[in-house]
Amino acid sequence: MERHAICLDLGGTNLKGGIVSESGTLTMHRSTASEVNRGKKKILQNLIDMTAVLLRDGKNSSVHPEGVGVSTPGIIDTTFGGLTGGAVNLPGWSNTPFMRVLHEHFDLPVFAHNDVTATALGEATYGAGVGMRHVIMVSVGTGIGGGIIIDGKLYEGGTGYAGEIGHLVTVAGGHRCNCGIKGCWEEYAALRGILRTAAQFLAKDRKKESIIHSMLEVESLSPRMVFDAARGGDPLAQRIVDEIGKNTAVGIGSLINIFDPEMVIVGGGIAEAGSIYMNAIKAHIQEWTLEDSLEGVRLVLAKLGSRAGIFGAAALVFRNINRYMK
Repeated sequence: MERHAICLDLGGTNLKGGIVSESGTLTMHRSTASEVNRGKKKILQNLIDMTAVLLRDGKNSSVHPEGVGVSTPGIIDTTFGGLTGGAVNLPGWSNTPFMRVLHEHFDLPVFAHNDVTATALGEATYGAGVGMRHVIMVSVGTGIGGGIIIDGKLYEGGTGYAGEIGHLVTVAGGHRCNCGIKGCWEEYAALRGILRTAAQFLAKDRKKESIIHSMLEVESLSPRMVFDAARGGDPLAQRIVDEIGKNTAVGIGSLINIFDPEMVIVGGGIAEAGSIYMNAIKAHIQEWTLEDSLEGVRLVLAKLGSRAGIFGAAALVFRNINRYMK
């Protein structure tokens, strides 16, 4: 009989859940508001309620999950049994022993990891990285997170905090990042950097020839606006996208030079722009990457989309990664 896991993916807006088989079939998918603004007790209750519903669904279908996997922002400590810090967008969620609580409530093994790391594990196990042994996941959104798979195994580092690739410094003395360091990659290639770059190009367009100016009369500047205008043939938007590609390629090239992966998977909200974004990165990647390393790597878009965290939570269970032990 095939193994199954209950999988929870906690985000700042939604809590997603499902039951995943070891072969990668997602069933009984559910989603609810995570209600993070109501504090840790409400978040924890939502995790309990979602797990209970999924267990009931599984029982009704004669499926008996062997564990609970959780993908969450922050730093996991399995000895503590939960989150010890790092979840800056989930007020009060730090120092919450949710793994211990879930284990005591349901008498099931509980596994958990940082959300971006879990996403990387999901893509490597069930998504774009299937069959690859050495994979780097780059998730580009508000910031840049990542995950590192070496010889088929998740690389966690000495404290479990490996994969903070967005804080690779690409511009010495550059813009100060929210982390306090100046010149972090995510300050140039993630949301803040993209909007800053777009604003600089638009400020120089004094004749307002770009279609983006008229778009700004309806909505605020966004990466989607820039990519849409570029697809439509707007010259200024195409130059902005090219600059975005260059700023992104700088960091990816450095990662390739360091880790020599078989594959780099690019995901996250910005990557939803698709081929126009990826083509801009590929146009500049050779400028920042050692020739021999570049020849051996594939640069691809993520496949699992918004469900990558759920699949990553499943991989935690089936690979026995970060299990809470009483």
